[in-house]
Amino acid sequence: MMMRFRTMNPVFRHASKASAYTSDNAATYSGVVSKSALLLAIMFVFGGISMNRLMYQAQLPPGGIAMLIAAPIVGLICVIVAMTKPTSARTASIIYAVAQGTFLGVISGMYEIIYGNQIVMTALIATGGVFAAMLFLYASGLVRVTHMMRKILFTALLGLLFTSFVMFFLFVFGGFSYEQNLGLIFAIVIISVIVASLFLLVDFDNIERMVSAGVEKHYEWVLSLGLLVTLVWLYIELLRLIAILQRRR
Repeated sequence: MMMRFRTMNPVFRHASKASAYTSDNAATYSGVVSKSALLLAIMFVFGGISMNRLMYQAQLPPGGIAMLIAAPIVGLICVIVAMTKPTSARTASIIYAVAQGTFLGVISGMYEIIYGNQIVMTALIATGGVFAAMLFLYASGLVRVTHMMRKILFTALLGLLFTSFVMFFLFVFGGFSYEQNLGLIFAIVIISVIVASLFLLVDFDNIERMVSAGVEKHYEWVLSLGLLVTLVWLYIELLRLIAILQRRR
């Protein structure tokens, strides 16, 4: 994009390649907001259904184990489709919301069963609070998204991915104990929450730039999906953080 902005969110990174022009059918802020709200609603509905079956019916949804494995893969495929073919972003975004909602519902139910104390509600409220805080910081101009900030976040993200891969590898092959390394895990989760929160600022900046550039209407779905990806990441990290805090008591 001629404004030379970049992002580490893969959905926004591809969307940024769209040509800028003025169109009567251009993306708008209200369009992004309405589509984001719709995707969140879909995710909440399917998340609530799967969580209810797990907690109150003591069983996973039909094909629950396969779903836990397939949902992240389906989500990744949907993101790739939205990246490479923005005209299909609406279908990809809705499928993503259904798959991730079902997946998060099961994960949330497991956390609720293990930790109780309204951990899921606490994580949801915390996610909403972080979102509101980041939106205020961006809208008020107190924090500006710069090229250097994007580079730092990208580096941090790569570091987190590498660290997570190494820890998973060690855990699988018996060289890593969750209980003995709780302090390290706590530090990594804290960093993940901070990075995910800051990525919201980048997402807001990308939305503003693309809407100002007058990209096509179907990019509203691309932008909404990108925001949803970040929110899902933030929620998962906050859920992990709250669980760790309860274990440390």
